[in-house]
Amino acid sequence: MDIDWNEILVASDYDRTLANEESNFVISPIVVQKVNEFSKKYKFVVVSGREKKFMDKLAVGLRPTAWILENGSLIFFDNKEFVLCEKSWFERDREKIIEILDNLKAKYSIGRVIIYIDGYGSKLDMLRDIEKYGRIEVNRNDAMILPKGVDKGVGVLKFKELTGFKGKIIAVGDSENDYALFRIADIKVAVANAIPQIKEIADIVTEKPNGLGVVEILDKILSGNFGKEVDIH
Repeated sequence: MDIDWNEILVASDYDRTLANEESNFVISPIVVQKVNEFSKKYKFVVVSGREKKFMDKLAVGLRPTAWILENGSLIFFDNKEFVLCEKSWFERDREKIIEILDNLKAKYSIGRVIIYIDGYGSKLDMLRDIEKYGRIEVNRNDAMILPKGVDKGVGVLKFKELTGFKGKIIAVGDSENDYALFRIADIKVAVANAIPQIKEIADIVTEKPNGLGVVEILDKILSGNFGKEVDIH
């Protein structure tokens, strides 16, 4: 694959990718400094299932090119917000899903767009009725319910459209909800702490875990060495 290393976009997951669980997902100053440095030369987007209000608390000082949040359903870029779903999601579908969850007595929370369910990552059979109105994505032991046709990959492609970006995408992730991110990437990077299924489909697995793994990749790109090490056909 011919890559123009002057025209790239790094799309990185947040939890267990940019920030680690041991620090309660508060991002390290080392990672903040490197991402901010990188974002002055290249495009860097944070692609996460989290809500913006939590990112504001956990990623203080981080200044990526854009935030693609709630698993691809919201884009924050250039002081604007873009919502990637139809009006029917708010007017009908989400209310139907909430009714089903209430009947199941499930513990859930509602974001700007998506619904988060705690502890249902291994109980998907109980949620099958929801698929009439939305789609379910697993993230380790938890689940997220999104509008149909929305995922992390869709969010990144919409960002490309909004910015007119024509270059290549390097995606960095660790877990199940990063499959969609990897699907639209030219180069797939798994951090060292990623689940085995993500490592198996990755083009590169970093030596270091979490944010230090992301720093590892960004340093190689900034130094001009990353392209020499990648051989993708």
